[in-house]
Amino acid sequence: MWRKTGLVGISAVLLLSGCLPGMSSDEEESPEENQEEEETTVEVSPDIPGLDEYYRSILEDGQYVHGQSRGFSTEMTYNRLDLERLETGMQEIAVDEFSQDDYFFREGRYITRDELNSWLSRQEDASEDEEGNPDGLNPALGDGDDFEARESSSPRTLSNLIEHNYMVEDGGDYEPGGVMIGLSMNSTYYFREELDDGSYGPWLEETIDQETSMEDAERIAQEITERLRSEERGDGVLEDVPIMFSVFREAPRDASVPGEFIATGIAQPGNDVGGWNEVDENHYLFPSSTATDAQRSDAEAFDSFQTDINNFFENFTGVVGEGYYQNGEMRELSIEIPIRFYSKTEVIAFTQFVVDRMEARFPSEMEIEIEINSTQGQEALIVRESGEDPYTHIY
Repeated sequence: MWRKTGLVGISAVLLLSGCLPGMSSDEEESPEENQEEEETTVEVSPDIPGLDEYYRSILEDGQYVHGQSRGFSTEMTYNRLDLERLETGMQEIAVDEFSQDDYFFREGRYITRDELNSWLSRQEDASEDEEGNPDGLNPALGDGDDFEARESSSPRTLSNLIEHNYMVEDGGDYEPGGVMIGLSMNSTYYFREELDDGSYGPWLEETIDQETSMEDAERIAQEITERLRSEERGDGVLEDVPIMFSVFREAPRDASVPGEFIATGIAQPGNDVGGWNEVDENHYLFPSSTATDAQRSDAEAFDSFQTDINNFFENFTGVVGEGYYQNGEMRELSIEIPIRFYSKTEVIAFTQFVVDRMEARFPSEMEIEIEINSTQGQEALIVRESGEDPYTHIY
C-alpha cells in the first residue's frame, strides 16, 4: 500500500525566488575528480523491523551516499509538502517495477547538478549574443508584446526533476538495475519580472490544466530517456535497464495539502517510454469546504470527531486532519490535536478518550495517525493500521 508522507504541516513551505538558482560548476565535484585511491567498502543499510516498507539504502564506508543534486530540490520546490510527497511517493510507485527484496536504493548519480539547472530552464536557441540553452526541457518563451504576455502564453510546465537509482547485487558489487525519474509539474506557473533597477515586479500566475501537464510530461520523459541512454553517460550503463517515470502535479502555493501523482510510465530496455497508466489520488484537508463538497460522508465523520474532542475541554480545541485518497476512497487519515498542557494525568485521560472516539467515528480498515501536541512538545501518538488494534504512546 502506498503510504503518506507524514502528518499535516500546514505552514511547512519553502520560499522560492522568481528565477532558477545559478549553479557554478565548482560547487559539486564529479565522482571521477573526487575519487580516492583507497578502496571503498560498499554495503547496504541494516534491515530494521518496522521499516520493512522502505528500501534498504546503499552505504559507502558506512555512510549514506548522497546524490549529485543534493539539496537542489529544496531550492526548486516551493512547498515542502509537495517535495516530501514526491520523494516518498516515487519509492512507493517504484515497488511495482523494482521489488524491495531484490533492489536497493541510492540517490541519483547520473544527472549532474549543472544539467538539472539547464534541463529545468526554458529551451532557448543560440543567438549572436548568447549561447542559448538547447537542453532546456521547458517550452521556449512565447510570443507577445510585453513580459507578461510572453510568459503566460508559454508557461513553464516542469517545476522539478528527481532521479532515484535502484541497484542490484552482482557478485558482491552493486550495479544499476533501474532508474526512477520523478517529473514534478506545475499546476500553476508563478512568474515576475526583474526590473531595470534589480527589483522585481508583482507575482503573476498562469493556471496549467492537467491535459497540458501530461502532454509535456510524455514529451519530457522521452527526451530524458534518450539522454540517459547515451553511451557517454556512465559508459552506457543505463542502456539496458528500465527507466520508470512518475508524473506529479504540485499544489498551488497557498494549498495546505500536497499535490498528487497523476500518471506513471516506463521505458523498458531498447524501447521508448510507454505503458502510461493514470493514477487517481487526492489529499483533502479536514475541516474544509473542499473536503465537504468532494467527500461529504468522511467530512461529516470528521466533524463529529471534532465535536467529541471539543466537548472534552472547556475551551475550544482546533483539530486538523489530512485525508489521503486512492480511487476515491480514503486510505489514510492524519490528525493533529493541539492542547493546553495542565497535567500528565489529564493527557493520559484525554488520549484514552481520543482512542475511544477514533474507534467510534472511523471505520476499522482506515489507517489513522493522531498526534496530540502542546506548547511543551508532542504529548501522545496514536497509530492504527488497517484492521489492527491502535498503538498508543504517551511521551
